[in-house]
Amino acid sequence: MNYQEYKYFSEKDFEKCTPSCTLSDMNHSFIKKLDIARMVAHTPFKLSSAFRSKIWEQEQGRNGTSSHTKGLAVDIVANNSATRYLIISALLSVGLTRIGLGKNFIHVDMDEEKSQNVIWHYYG
Repeated sequence: MNYQEYKYFSEKDFEKCTPSCTLSDMNHSFIKKLDIARMVAHTPFKLSSAFRSKIWEQEQGRNGTSSHTKGLAVDIVANNSATRYLIISALLSVGLTRIGLGKNFIHVDMDEEKSQNVIWHYYG
């Protein structure tokens, strides 16, 4: 895999995630789409989470079936409505249609084993 083909993402972006991971943990086709979406959005995509092992997920009290465990999901920091709009519009424009909204982040994944064309929220 040639990581130089990503214009906007590098190992550094994934090392800063919680938990830390590597670019090679991620699905190449997904990161290519994410890279194009970043170009379309004209705003940085700061990743807060990307790949998570099933063990890490379970240690957090989750069931371990997250799309993050397949390298098919990231969470992007989004602290205001204008940034959320730019990111979501760009994600949809490149065909990423599984989007979750948190208070300060946007989850996006490309997990074809799950329902498509959905937007959900994490608000209690």
